[in-house]
This record gives sequence, C-alpha cells and structure tokens, in this order.
Amino acid sequence: MQASEPLVKHLVLIGGGHSHLAVLRSLGMKPVPGLMVTLVSREILVPYSGALPAYIAGRYQAGDMYIDLRPLARFAGARLIEAGIESIDLETRSIALPPRPELGFDLLSLNIGSIPDSNGLAGAFEHTVGVKPIAGFLKAWEAIRREAVEAMRHGQGYRLAIVGGGPASVELACAARARILKDSGDTDANLEIRIISAAEEILPSHNRKMREAVREELQQKNIAMLTGHPVSGFAANTVLSETDDSVEADSIIVATGASLPDWPARAGLATSEDGFLEVNRHLQSTSHEFVFVAGDAATIRGRERPKSGVYAVRQGKPLARNLLRYATGGRLLRFSPQRNALAMLNLGDGRALASRGKLFLRGRLVWRLKHAIDQRFLRKYRELPQMKPRLGIQRGLVDRKQERELRRHAMRCGGCGAKVAGSILQEVLATIPVTAGIVDQGVEDAALVPTQAGQELWQTVDQLKAFIDDPWLFARIATLHCLSDIHAMGARPDSALAMAGVPFANRAITRSLLRELMLGCTTALTEEGCRLLGGHSSETRELQFGLSVNGRVKAGEALGKRGMRQGDALLLGKPLGAGTLLAADMRCLARQQWMEQALGSMLISNREAGRIFREHHASACTDITGFGLAGHLMEMISGGPVELYPDDIPLLAGAEECLEREIFSSLHADNRLVERNMEGRGELRESARFEALFDPQTAGGLLAAVPEKKAESCLAALRDSGLEQAAIVGIAGDADDGPARIVLA
Repeated sequence: MQASEPLVKHLVLIGGGHSHLAVLRSLGMKPVPGLMVTLVSREILVPYSGALPAYIAGRYQAGDMYIDLRPLARFAGARLIEAGIESIDLETRSIALPPRPELGFDLLSLNIGSIPDSNGLAGAFEHTVGVKPIAGFLKAWEAIRREAVEAMRHGQGYRLAIVGGGPASVELACAARARILKDSGDTDANLEIRIISAAEEILPSHNRKMREAVREELQQKNIAMLTGHPVSGFAANTVLSETDDSVEADSIIVATGASLPDWPARAGLATSEDGFLEVNRHLQSTSHEFVFVAGDAATIRGRERPKSGVYAVRQGKPLARNLLRYATGGRLLRFSPQRNALAMLNLGDGRALASRGKLFLRGRLVWRLKHAIDQRFLRKYRELPQMKPRLGIQRGLVDRKQERELRRHAMRCGGCGAKVAGSILQEVLATIPVTAGIVDQGVEDAALVPTQAGQELWQTVDQLKAFIDDPWLFARIATLHCLSDIHAMGARPDSALAMAGVPFANRAITRSLLRELMLGCTTALTEEGCRLLGGHSSETRELQFGLSVNGRVKAGEALGKRGMRQGDALLLGKPLGAGTLLAADMRCLARQQWMEQALGSMLISNREAGRIFREHHASACTDITGFGLAGHLMEMISGGPVELYPDDIPLLAGAEECLEREIFSSLHADNRLVERNMEGRGELRESARFEALFDPQTAGGLLAAVPEKKAESCLAALRDSGLEQAAIVGIAGDADDGPARIVLA
C-alpha cells in the first residue's frame, strides 16, 4: 500500500459482480487521490454468468468464463480481501470478517448477486443444487456430469430435473443435454431432462415468437416442460408437488427466481416488496445514504426490472460516478434503466435465440453475436491498459541506456525483492568496525548474544515493504518471514519487538491499518509460541512491517550456514518463484491461481522444517529469501563445489511463465551477479529455470545439508509435515576440490 497523498476516506466494495467490475476499471483509469478502496469478495475468480451455458455445453473451457479480480483490483489500486461477510454494523460503519479484524468504512457499495429463491422449500438445501452462486454450482455440475455420463455409458439412463421456468432453466437444460450426450456418446433415448415450473406459460416476460420457438426447441431436443406444476419441497431424488404429482430424478437443479442472503436485511438496510434492497434513482439505499447497491441485489424504487446481468452491466458506470460524487460532496446523477433489454438464449448446439420487445431472431448468427458480446465483455476486464511507470527524474541527468534500465525497474518490488542488493550490502559491511565484545560468527541468519550457561540467545531483525494491499495478511506473512531466520538456526522463537510503518492518513484509517497489522502479527506469533514485547511505529510512504526476534537453543546445538560436509544432500523445503509472481502482481499480470498458491506457501511456517532438519542431523541450514537460492547457497559454501540439480527444484505455479516473459523482481539483476561462481549446463542458462535460481523469495523455505543416508527419510518427514513440494536439489562436493562454486548438473 502506497499513498503519495493522505488517505482520508475509505470506500468498501462488497462483491465482485458486473457493476463493481466497472467501478474498479474506472478507478484504475482515473485514480482518486486520498480515497482508500477495499474490495471484499468471497470469490476472487468470478464466473461471468453470460458464459455459463456455453461452458456447460462444452463450447467454452473453464478459463473462458472467469474474470480474475486480483489484477483488476491491483489496477484500481484497491485492497483485495478474500472473505465472506458475517454482518455489517451500519451505526459504527464496520464489517465483521472473522477471523480477520473488523473493517471500518465511510462509504459502502454492495454488488453481491443473488441466490435461488428456494429457501422456503423443505429439503432444498439437502437434496438440490442451486444455480447460484455460480462458483458453487460449477463444482456440483462436474459431479452431475460425471455421474450422468457413467450411467449412460452403462445403459442405465439418467434423469435430470431442473426447477424454474425462466431463461436460465431453458439454457441449462439445453446445455446439459448437449454436454452429457457428447461425453457419453449416447442418444437422448437414455437421457430424461424435465423443466418444472409453477407458471402456466414458459418465459411469460418474452414475446410470443420467443415462447413458441422455445417450446419447439425443447420438443425437438426431447426435453419435457412441466408447466403449472408448483413445487412444495424436495426429498431424496424427488421433486414434491402441491398437486401430489411428484417427479423422480437422479439430480435436481434449482434455477428459480432470485433471492438475497439474509445479512443485508439484518443490517437494517431497507428492502422493497420483492425482498431485495431498495435503492433510489442514484443507486443509493433509501434508508442509508452512504450505502449504494447495484445488480441483482438492488430494486430501484419505481423502476423495477428483471434480475439479469444485462441490467447490472448498465449500472456499472453510473454507480462509479455516483460513488465518487458522494465521496467528494458532489451532486449525484440519476440512473434510468432501459425498459427492454436484449435477451439472448443459448441453445447449446451452436445456435441461439434473441428477443427484445417484439424483435425475434434465431440461428447460428445469433450465437456468434452472443459469443462476440460475451468475449468483448470479458476482454474489457481481462486485458487492462498498461500504465507506463513514471521515472520522475529530470531529463538529461542520465543517458538513454541508464534511463531505460531505471524505467524498467521504476516500479519497485515489495517483500524481499525490496532488499538492498547483496553485493552493495557486503561492500558497506566490510567498512564498518567490529563492536568490542561481540563474537565474529561470519555470515549467519541471526546473531549470538551471550547468556546463561547451557543456553544460547540468538537475535535477528527483518523488515518488509508491503507486497500485497492487505495489512492483516501481509503482517502474518511478514511475521513468519522474520521468524524464519530463528528457525533456520534450529532455535525456538521466544520474544519479538515490532516495527510498523503506516502511510499518511487520517486518524480513523491510520488506526484501522495499524490494528490490522498488529492483529495479523499477533495471530502468527501466537501460533509460533512467541511473545510480542512491544515495538515502534512510524509514518512511512508505504506500508511496512518488521520484527526484531529473540530465539533460544541449547548451547552448541544451533545450526549455522557453514559446515556442510562432502556427500551431504541439499534439501529445499518450499518452491521458488515468489519474486517473479509478486512482480507480475504489481504489473496486474498475475493470476489468482498463481497468487493463491504463492501466498499459501508464504503462510507455511518454517518451524517444522527447522525441527526436522535438526532431528536429521543437518550440518548446515539457511532460509531462502531476498538473495535467491543461488545467492544463499553460495553463503553456505566454505570451499569446493556444490552440485545443484536445477531440474529438481520445485517452482510455484506461474513462476516459469513469468520468468520466460522476463518479469523480474527489481532485485533479480543484482542477484544474478552470483552467476560468476557457477559452471556447467550452458544450455540451461537461457531458460526460465536458470533465472529461478536468482529469484528473491519472501517467506521462502529452508535449505539444509543433511547426511546422504538420512536424506530420503528427511524428505519424507518434510512432506508429511505439509511441505508437499520439498525436494532434494543437490549434493555437497569435496571442500579440497578447488574454490567455492555451484556446478549445474
């Protein structure tokens, strides 16, 4: 988090719906200095509802229908929090997000979508699958598809019931039929699909030609349409009806009208007669002027419209304008939803239907038009404009070559990618006189402080610039990173002092940011059994956090960097690639799947790895952080070669792709200077795997030298402890066989 201007108001966006996509893009195109923005969403990979039928039918792949909120939020300069909402207190303007600290706000916007309106029907939760939320439905659909295909292949037949008489039910029935028949290779003689609706007429809000075409298409596809069939509840494999005419099915999908979760109404927000949140023509809650609502969750008083993504998309721009105008005291603009929207219905076979008012179209050209509209929408929020980083120095101070190099890294990395280069650090340290009474231990991860007999007290300090705009999560990772030096020594963290830097902001925002930092820190320290004794805070340009840590170990049992013996196996606890992924994230180029794995790896403590290495009599150990695997390995070598197995080194998902695209951390080039101490595998040096050796890690894994006969059991113990990608990555050579170097095997 970086603030060149003081942060004075906090806008929280809840939900990643279609309207909020437009708000985020607008904020990215025109940032609002002084406004802190936070996006809270249960899902970071948000499925686009318009592409759902094409995916179900097998015409789209999974990646074709998702919008990744992570790069979009980064583009907007918004904090991103992956969490569900428990409750909102509109009096104190705070949001409960357990186990996280509560989140305060000045201005709130809800774009949370809807869920099927089946909560009042007995057995719905236990015996049916709802189409919304889509992310949950997709998981259930895969199970239904596999079960149906397996049954069809064995000639057993399959029965699918879809409850609801709207366009979603028709599209789903056609798409499911197309996919199941394609995957099973069977005919629809063994597939029974029924659409069940309480309404007497299918698609009552559409024109006559559309209704007739749908009836014709369903008949041709052998899909039964049971109208005038009100559902009273559900039992196992059974749709119960008020007419006592039950329908048996192997799977039941509910695609009925929409409803809302209960927490918005519990918060006290005004609701309309249809049960949704009531807003005025400004998309502003009629009960709380500082709350805005858009999409399916909202009903505009006097301008009621169907719950459809088409209307939500149209609300995005006016919502963005009014949020900014309200935040800055401007006059709000009225929004007038269109009376009729273009409705396009996917038939699952490469054709589609379209209607608007009295207009009706059918055929393959309609499907192509729908496909083009959907893809244009997805590209708008996937292919974000690339903003050129500002260099900010007077023209003429450097030559063009220097300017190109400085511009390339004008966007400075956070985490361990923000360290001072190791070569510069060593040059400076070499000029500093040694303090009297301190034992020279060489280059170690922590410093030994004399203490009582039988014990050694080790001290270390580390501080990170924020690499994600989530203070609570950042502080948890930073805490584990700072403790890692103690774990690398085989010691137990005992106590710590905190150092927190918070950007310039008003009192409320400063308090909130500092509280999130400290609660994130204490959460991690408590899990580690380490005491927080106090600390220091300061106002900084960017969010920063660090710890000074004390650790204890029995005298003579601490692990050091030096000491590896000939034949020792080198074991690495965690995969590499954090530096390039964080650099990609800063550039809005990282995918949620990549960052989810990377952050998950950073949240794994090195406590168990340190214990396991000590129990397996490691001769040397260090943690892989800012100077990369190659740099830290060179610190471990006192003489002779170490053979490294680059092909066996685990990488985080996406790291190789980012390195191939030369997305490097700002510390990468300096780390690469260690290449002068490497030899072998000339062809490897042009690959992304080679670059991974210099990638700076934040909260990286431990690297230890273990006796060869204990290497396999040590590796098994590491993987059993949760370090599933731990690997044997090299072997120590003879210390008398020439200078210290890394040999690529």
